[in-house]
Amino acid sequence: MFFSVVVPVYNSEKYLAECVDSVLRQSYADFELILVDDGSKDGSGALCDAYAQADARVKVIYKENGGQSTARNAGIRAATGKYAVFLDSDDFIDSDDFFAELHDALENGADVAVFRYYKYFSPEKKSDCGVSLAGVTFESKGQFLAELVKRDAFFCSCWSKCTKMALLKENDIQFDEALRCEDMDWYYRVVSAAQSFTVLDKPYINYRQRENSVTSAFNPRSISDYVITIEKWYTRLDQTEDPLEREALLSSLAKLYCNLLISYARNSGKVKAMKKPIFAFKKLLSYQMNPRTRLIGKFNRLFGLNLTCLALKVLDKVKS
Repeated sequence: MFFSVVVPVYNSEKYLAECVDSVLRQSYADFELILVDDGSKDGSGALCDAYAQADARVKVIYKENGGQSTARNAGIRAATGKYAVFLDSDDFIDSDDFFAELHDALENGADVAVFRYYKYFSPEKKSDCGVSLAGVTFESKGQFLAELVKRDAFFCSCWSKCTKMALLKENDIQFDEALRCEDMDWYYRVVSAAQSFTVLDKPYINYRQRENSVTSAFNPRSISDYVITIEKWYTRLDQTEDPLEREALLSSLAKLYCNLLISYARNSGKVKAMKKPIFAFKKLLSYQMNPRTRLIGKFNRLFGLNLTCLALKVLDKVKS
């Protein structure tokens, strides 16, 4: 078995068929599809069973509701493939040749493959994620990561990459079940352990944009998760021995910090207690490989973090 496709499912009856069908019609067929029903209360479970009865490649795991992280971890434990592909149940694959092209890209045995994606709004409207992976070099891990950060292509989402299963299991890399925003912590674990990478400079996943999704819904816990993740990984990444790799990883963390500042500025009235721990990491703005970090860092140097957050809040209102 080459690919294990892990899909956490929770009350996603509306979108699940589109997701599953996009996997089952892949031209490269050496895969298993693991649907992990996380205590759904709609018809998702019955739909999962119907697919399993119709196609032997589909496996269904049922568990009590515990959140997306617990579902993904259950899928990893059950997986038998050489590589793990993660897909959210409301997203779907854009190309029927995705697995075939991914398989070819992994012939060198890379630990991680990175690819682009579409932001999907409707059948009539979708947009490329807006980055290029063309010409990325692999002379060293540090150089590779630095190029991703400079191109704004250091995606923390687990579904925008394919990961060697042995890397996950041998290093006990799981999704932190205490976090809502678990992808960030997971990917830093992956990057820390991985030694070889490859890229596919094409968008393959349609990442559905909807108002009530986990990623779009504001929750004070999400901001708290950002703080926890940044605090944890700043300490660890700061100890990276290779200077370029250290600079690249801390610059990637600085980009996450900028995202945190934007979320804080947008919701500052609801999370006043988070200001002190958030502002404590403003030193990250000195790592400026990423273009967004350079811009926000420059504004911070000129006007301070309070005015920077105010400016971000005004800009956010203008955009909306």
